[in-house]
Amino acid sequence: MPSFMDRASPIRIHLALFTVAVLFTANYIISKLGMRELAPLSFAWLRVAGAALLMMVIARHEPRLSREDSWRVAGFAVLGVTINATLFLVGLSMTTVQVAAILITTIPVFVLATAIALGRERPTATRIGGIILACAGALLVVGGESLSGTARSVLGAVLIVINCLSFSVYLVVSKPAMARLSAKAVVARMFAVGSLLIFPVAAVPLARENWASISLGAWMALLTVILGPTVAAYLLNAWALRHADSSVVAAYTYVQPVLATILGAIIFGEEIRPIVVVAALMIFAGVALAGRATGPVPE
Repeated sequence: MPSFMDRASPIRIHLALFTVAVLFTANYIISKLGMRELAPLSFAWLRVAGAALLMMVIARHEPRLSREDSWRVAGFAVLGVTINATLFLVGLSMTTVQVAAILITTIPVFVLATAIALGRERPTATRIGGIILACAGALLVVGGESLSGTARSVLGAVLIVINCLSFSVYLVVSKPAMARLSAKAVVARMFAVGSLLIFPVAAVPLARENWASISLGAWMALLTVILGPTVAAYLLNAWALRHADSSVVAAYTYVQPVLATILGAIIFGEEIRPIVVVAALMIFAGVALAGRATGPVPE
């Protein structure tokens, strides 16, 4: 019987992308809780290494990658795993959940600019209008929430923006390969390479960890991040890239600020402001417009 990932339809594609947005949003909360006891770089390496081991099992029957594709996927790993995982978690540890989620909405802007620069996608008025509308919704949230003003929070914000740029380039440059290669094989290789590249940076924090003092709750947070926002989210994201333009995939990051604000209010007692409700309507409308099919630029 065909699996979910064997059948593509607009409903399934958007359902997959919305699920990815929910998982990535949960990552803000769960990672923040886990990093109360684990250093950010330790958490990042354990997350990637754990995902690599799990993906080796999941992708064990997938076709092997050619030498050329292996090098290509290694480049994807640098952009989509190594830089993404480390800078996001370190930046998140320095700032708030809402600020991190708001800054993630720069991804579609970076994606659209990269795709247009490479001639991969058409800059139609409808698509640009959708992204502008969603961006305006995100800016409303920025107007209601501001950085704390400390050097630490500013540095955290800068790291997250760099992370967004790296992940955006990954979405665009990986799309042709994702259209012909096994999503499971690609993601498995990306996390294997990522775990090797992150280890030298995380070695010192790992050596300094007081492993005996880490609670079961922190380990459960790490396990949840590995299973959901890492393995499941990356697989669904890679599958969606086979059937949707990279700008559509990126547009779903606009869902994250709204969901993160709600979760932040529930878990951390943060206030939900009326401006967020208005922003939510603008964000979802923008995602709908950006998701209208226009087709790639002909070769």
